Amino acid sequence: MKKFIFLILVVLTGSMYANNPEQAFDNLVDAMYAGDGPGFRDCLSSESVALVDMMLMMVKFKPEEAAVEISSELGVNISAEDVYGWTSIDLINTVLSSPRFLAELPPREDIVVSGFEINGDSSVVSFNLVDLPQPFEILMVKSGADWKLDQSVIQAEM
Repeated sequence: MKKFIFLILVVLTGSMYANNPEQAFDNLVDAMYAGDGPGFRDCLSSESVALVDMMLMMVKFKPEEAAVEISSELGVNISAEDVYGWTSIDLINTVLSSPRFLAELPPREDIVVSGFEINGDSSVVSFNLVDLPQPFEILMVKSGADWKLDQSVIQAEM
């Protein structure tokens, strides 16, 4: 019985730990490095998911042109049929697993959170990349009990 109670405490402590902006950012980065599209999407705010869905609709509007451009940008071979059949998870998986995207990523251990500041339902997470002197900042927003990537990050990439 003591082991069971201890296990429950560990699970609850882990759940509470995941509800801070630093852990949410780490979960996002871990999903990105794992090529976990569904996990990555779960780390996005509902507004961010809506932006990804909007991008997907725009891509599907001209699938032939999109296939050529995406293939070129990401270094993968994608057909118009592929694009037309995509879900938002497929789009995210394609980006996360593409050779060009992977080539741009620093080693995972080089991304280190240096802190976060909460202001109401938003938080700025500061992180450093090894060998770069200036910290980077990313905005996270509260969604229920969880912290998610703010839509401004997705908009900046559009």
